[in-house]
Amino acid sequence: MMQCMNSECIYHILIDRFFPSGKEDTDGNWKGGSLRDVIHHIDYIQSLGMSGIMLTPFYKTAAYHGYHITDFEQIDTHFGTKADLADLIEEVHRRSMIIVADFVANHCHKSCAFFADGKHKDWFCFYKDGSYKCFAGIGDLPVFNTKNHEVAEYLTERVLNLCELGFDAIRFDHATGPCYSFWKRLHKTVKQQYPHVRLIGEVWGEIDFKPQCRVRYFINKLRYDAQEAKQLEYSNVFDGILDFEYQHLLCKAIHTGKAIVRNQKLHEEVRLHLARYPTGFQLWLFLDNHDLNRFLFECGGDKTLLKEGITFSKQWGMPYLMFYGTEKELTNENSIFDGTPYADERVRMCLK
Repeated sequence: MMQCMNSECIYHILIDRFFPSGKEDTDGNWKGGSLRDVIHHIDYIQSLGMSGIMLTPFYKTAAYHGYHITDFEQIDTHFGTKADLADLIEEVHRRSMIIVADFVANHCHKSCAFFADGKHKDWFCFYKDGSYKCFAGIGDLPVFNTKNHEVAEYLTERVLNLCELGFDAIRFDHATGPCYSFWKRLHKTVKQQYPHVRLIGEVWGEIDFKPQCRVRYFINKLRYDAQEAKQLEYSNVFDGILDFEYQHLLCKAIHTGKAIVRNQKLHEEVRLHLARYPTGFQLWLFLDNHDLNRFLFECGGDKTLLKEGITFSKQWGMPYLMFYGTEKELTNENSIFDGTPYADERVRMCLK
């Protein structure tokens, strides 16, 4: 059993796929995992040396993974109840662990009342021809207009509710979507009331990204690479970010046939990478997640490299996220980036 000791190690759970005890729903691809299943396995998670848990979204949703939210105020019944969530937070804290929520401020599902009722058109990004901006070209996912004061207030209110419930940190999905002014106002508001809660952005990919400062971005892009330059644009917006650049560096090393732990070049690349960010800014390190190939797949099935990746990731004084099932050496047989529809299912297998 792989253990993470001597650093802040956070176990990343896709709720529906984590030791599911409920019924499968073939129509929605639900497998039956719930908040109550997480509660029943907190001791298991802590036995891995984990000091925290990060959940995928648990609000009412049109998809098993939770990112297609239909109601930002109700817990999806597939996942459980508000009482289940309160119990989970209490049990995590009782063990002196932290718990992290995942919030989607960029978009909602088209069945969400704000979009479906037709009375909140200014809450979304409609074009002159009547069409609307949607996330990643998916028509079911209209994008919020975060420049709208009412939208910003509502989303901020929901984030504050997560803080009030007792979450210690909040991951923000697709942080490159909402405008910078929204993030800065949200950060200021949350910190005034809950200064201890960490706000962590997901900054990754080309979709919707616009630099705060074009000159700075293009200089950093030339100095480093596009992902590093993107991440640096958010170093004055959040308390930290999910460090995709770090994951890229590790994958580049293993794809060129190099070891990880005794790789001096990699060690120096990571050291320089971390040094580019302000003091106190947190880079949340990870090997994989629900949108990437399992790291063991990237390692060509080499379990020694997987263990080296975990060991290497714990030495930098930054939080380390371990995707559920890594301890069981779960992996995918084929890449999720081969163009096959719903290929990401290959890394979202059930842990039983």
